[in-house]
Amino acid sequence: MDRLVQLNNQAGGRDKIARLIQYASRALWDSMEAANSSPALVDNFKTIEYILSTFRKLLRFGKCLDVFYGSLKTIHYPDLTIRVTLTLSKLSQSLFLFADHFLWLARTGLTSVNAKRWSSIANKYWLFSIIMNLCRDFYEILRVLDLHRSGSRGGISQCRLPTSINSTKDLKRLALQSYVLVQGHKDIMVDTLKNVCDFFIPLTALGYTSLTPRTIGLLGAISSLAGLWALLEPNAKLTPA
Repeated sequence: MDRLVQLNNQAGGRDKIARLIQYASRALWDSMEAANSSPALVDNFKTIEYILSTFRKLLRFGKCLDVFYGSLKTIHYPDLTIRVTLTLSKLSQSLFLFADHFLWLARTGLTSVNAKRWSSIANKYWLFSIIMNLCRDFYEILRVLDLHRSGSRGGISQCRLPTSINSTKDLKRLALQSYVLVQGHKDIMVDTLKNVCDFFIPLTALGYTSLTPRTIGLLGAISSLAGLWALLEPNAKLTPA
């Protein structure tokens, strides 16, 4: 309960909880619609999704400046790959949020904008940000594997991944060692899972893929759970972020 209270006290925590319910609602209304459930119930879940989406846009209002300021710090990070991917990701996220602010203004009726155009712009910047995050995740995974191989050769690590699978024993050993690696690097696993799920959301919104609302809802819910996990457990948060 203390963790939930702590989570609710954070703006990021409230956003992740609202995001989880928002995408779960999308998965639910599409499933109900396919099952010919009550139209009123379907409309209720669509309304919940819309309200939470608008609420999250309000929570993020002005955050584009915070993210842009954060990118000014990452340009000095010593590791070149992390510096480039993280800085480009933050700049893209800042531009995504900036475009998203116009969508919120349009929803509230405070101004008249081309919502379809700004939505496309926002999704393009969001997609590029996710691609940079995935590049960083891939780099982190390669670093962990290189470190693991070096440790095995030097006798520091007793966990050696089999070079070939010739028997059930080798398969079990591979599964066990993979589990040990994941447990030792939860931050990379959680971040990769989150970004892989998020990747298909703007991709579908831009028309590059044609996933159903139910699939998008499930991917968004899984991504939100991964984000909540990172907030609740410090070891599951990839740094620098």
